[in-house]
Amino acid sequence: MAVVQMKYISIMGPLQMFDGFVLEHIINKDIQIEPSYKAIHMHGLIPFEEDPTYDQLKKRMQILNERIGARVETFAQDSLTKEILEDFDLEETRAYIESLEKRFDQYRSAMASLKTEIQEREQIMKQIQPIAGLNVDIHEMFRFSFMKFRFGSMPKENLEKKKDYLDELDVIYVPVSGEEDIVWLSYFMPTQVGPVIDIVFSALGFERIRISDQVQGVPRVALEKLSAEVRSLREQMEHEEKALRDFIEKERARFSVLYSKVLYRAKINEVRSLAAYIGETFVLVGWMPYREYAAFEKKMESIDNLILSSEDPEYVKTSTPPTLIKNRGVFKPFESFVTLYGLPSTKELDPTKLLALTYILMFGFMFGDVGQGLVIALGGAYLYFFRKMAATAMLIYLGISSAIFGFLYGSVFGNEEIIKPFFISPLHDKDSIMSILLISAVYGVFIILIAIITNIINSYRARNWGRMIFDKNGIAGLMFYGGVIVCVILSLLTGQVVITAAVVVIVVVIPMLMLVFREPLENLIRRRDHIMPREKGMYFVESFFEIFETVLNFFSGTLSFLRVGAFALNHAGLSLAVWTLAKMMSGVGSIIVAIIGNLLTIALEGLIVGIQCLRLEYYEMFGRFYSGEGYEFKPVRVTDD
Repeated sequence: MAVVQMKYISIMGPLQMFDGFVLEHIINKDIQIEPSYKAIHMHGLIPFEEDPTYDQLKKRMQILNERIGARVETFAQDSLTKEILEDFDLEETRAYIESLEKRFDQYRSAMASLKTEIQEREQIMKQIQPIAGLNVDIHEMFRFSFMKFRFGSMPKENLEKKKDYLDELDVIYVPVSGEEDIVWLSYFMPTQVGPVIDIVFSALGFERIRISDQVQGVPRVALEKLSAEVRSLREQMEHEEKALRDFIEKERARFSVLYSKVLYRAKINEVRSLAAYIGETFVLVGWMPYREYAAFEKKMESIDNLILSSEDPEYVKTSTPPTLIKNRGVFKPFESFVTLYGLPSTKELDPTKLLALTYILMFGFMFGDVGQGLVIALGGAYLYFFRKMAATAMLIYLGISSAIFGFLYGSVFGNEEIIKPFFISPLHDKDSIMSILLISAVYGVFIILIAIITNIINSYRARNWGRMIFDKNGIAGLMFYGGVIVCVILSLLTGQVVITAAVVVIVVVIPMLMLVFREPLENLIRRRDHIMPREKGMYFVESFFEIFETVLNFFSGTLSFLRVGAFALNHAGLSLAVWTLAKMMSGVGSIIVAIIGNLLTIALEGLIVGIQCLRLEYYEMFGRFYSGEGYEFKPVRVTDD
């Protein structure tokens, strides 16, 4: 479907051309480089030594760029070599990076120092705030010869309980201020009884606050001075920040150019680490999209002393082609579901289109409502167009599908009395339950048959004849499951059970024999030495259970799709409950209940339905034909954008 076919390429050229060639023809082109020394077995082929110089510079500049915010420069193709390889001084770049790092270190150091000074002053302000009302020089209170002064806080409850006891001691305590559970106070006592009084107050939960030596004079004056100092320090911080912003603006253009050059050179080194050389010749191997090979080949022909060779993937034994999937329009957002399961290999069909169509159809069937569907579609449109969230584009298509099925069900925000159904009303039609469940089962049969056919195609592409012919999801399974379905349909149409000896042989006997003798028949096709397995008894026991598991798998898989109809009925029932509650209210209350109920339905049930759809896609469809064992195509890019 949309798996891009790959071409394996091998490039050989003069060693002195390596950097320029990689720069102009590999970097930012659709080419993925593979390790040459692993892919090519050639005597004398030597991998390049790793050079960490530019990787280290790159890491340092990336850290700087987190603050500078420079963009990677784009250079004209004809000036790449001159800009990156010629007009570049490594030592000058290192010196420039060191100067930037030094400037940022100075900024961080200055800001840290200012913040520390602010925190110190704010802490002192908190200490003296409770005694701001005292008109006494703070340090005079601590310099008495025969008296000791303490200041701090203690639980208000403890002070009230022990007030009488404290009044009998040689101490004078003065509550200064209070909060909800604590009281700030000062106490004075003679020097000779100081240790005893301190022990008493400590036992009552007193926490002493030591006033900093920086505080001078009356508390109120000291607070004003400290506040002024804090304001001055904050102004200095703003000045430092402005100076750094001006510095960044001044240096951004130069940094951007040098940063881009370092990124390009680091990428050249990355390619070099995957390349190899023999004598004075470099060797590069890798993958590129098949459709771009002709233009690339023509360009290589114009370069002297360069040899380009290619192979199709089926002839490459030392490497597996990477996977690049490309889908457009409605299918693009659903790629995320496919990659979540696993990328297809190049021998598999890309299941994105099949997943998108069946997922959209199932979601609409299970969550059919005009109003709620339009809300989902509008929400998805907002997230996609205004918030630039690419994956949310699928909500637009799911919402439209939901709205279309809403017209078929005659449901608008869960109310089936506003419009008439074009097809069936899950709540009002007598036979709606059986009809919806029957449609779900038929849909399940269709999906399983499509999955089996897709598996046959994938197996053919991979030349896996045993899986294609003898697997339960191959031709044998198609004969059995498809045959049973045809018999059921004919029986329903004719009113008679269509079971004859010929039908039993074609639908049951032959497929079961194919499943039982899968391994011997596959060995026969592949012309292997041993046709029958060595443990014949165990093999036939396992085959019997496999037949039982196959029948059970088809039966349970078909029944699994009944949940599609069950959720459609559940959605209708939940909507009925919302409107029943709304009708029990009156006026504005009824409207509020209806709005909240619909929002909860959209959010919770919408999420559950989405998960159930994905479960059916993964287990009942992908599990039958899709391995997802591919790996991502990663061309050489300067950035990941």
